[in-house]
Amino acid sequence: MADDTASFSPFAVSVLRAADRRLRSSDRGDMMTRYAACRAAMCALTRVDTFYVGHYIGKTTLSIPYCVDNKQFLSADVQQFGPNGLSEYIRSTGQIYRYAQDGGRRARMGWSTTDNPILDVLVVPLRHPETEEILGMMCVESTVADTYDDEIVRALQWLSRALVWEMTQDRSFADDLGLYELYPELDSTRPRNETEMLRTLTGELERLRLALHDIELPDDPTLAEAGRLIEDARASGERLHMRLADLLATAHPDDPTLKDNTAGLTTRELEVATLIAVDGLTNRELAERLFISEKTVKVHVGNVLRKLGIAQRSAIPYVIGAIHPSTSPRES
Repeated sequence: MADDTASFSPFAVSVLRAADRRLRSSDRGDMMTRYAACRAAMCALTRVDTFYVGHYIGKTTLSIPYCVDNKQFLSADVQQFGPNGLSEYIRSTGQIYRYAQDGGRRARMGWSTTDNPILDVLVVPLRHPETEEILGMMCVESTVADTYDDEIVRALQWLSRALVWEMTQDRSFADDLGLYELYPELDSTRPRNETEMLRTLTGELERLRLALHDIELPDDPTLAEAGRLIEDARASGERLHMRLADLLATAHPDDPTLKDNTAGLTTRELEVATLIAVDGLTNRELAERLFISEKTVKVHVGNVLRKLGIAQRSAIPYVIGAIHPSTSPRES
């Protein structure tokens, strides 16, 4: 077991301080920058062939919004997990997992045989600082045995805590100021409709496209392949930018049928109502699923009841099912 009280080496201190600055300076809600800061720190400290962050959705589902494998960014994924694998071990025990514990047995569950098998794995839980609930996990993997020593364990633990702290600050920021409880539609970090989502994606893609155009490589034959990849990325970015622009031009967020079909609910209120109707989530479970506080959930639920014209939460599945038949209560 790693000693949580042991000191970091001077180099580790410098790396983790840099990660701390990057985490603290990230924009509210900018989880991709935060994930990248954690990965960059781990790559500076040790060998990392695979890095990913996962968040639990209920008791059998893991959402993986960020995964880099052999320097390749993989698409976000949602996976179901069983009772004997690594995901359930972290969720149920809240303990660190190290490859040496069982020779990688849990980590290898579900793996396919590859030319470069993973020979060391380190996984730490993402733990809520107040409730101690296990929100997810952070994982590093290596194709070299015995890569991750005790200092690396402590470093990944610290990064996981720093990441969760920033996540909780996102929640408490709005709660403390009371900015979005009465007027959730004013929260600019949450697109209200398809048009706003497309506009946000288009803006981010434009930033990426401009950044790629600013890259200038020296005239070096050894960098020819890197130059080709950059040109391919530029071309792909421009094609995607044009496609998003076309979609944005054809979107109709003010379609009156949209309001009729949602009973005047905001996007977030409809999301809350649907989760109650389909999955029967409690306020606490809704807060975990949506990364908001229970206080904010109560406001949303109150708005849903008022707008649907009902007094009891238990009526939500039937009323929302009439508005959106696909969300009717599940048969037990």
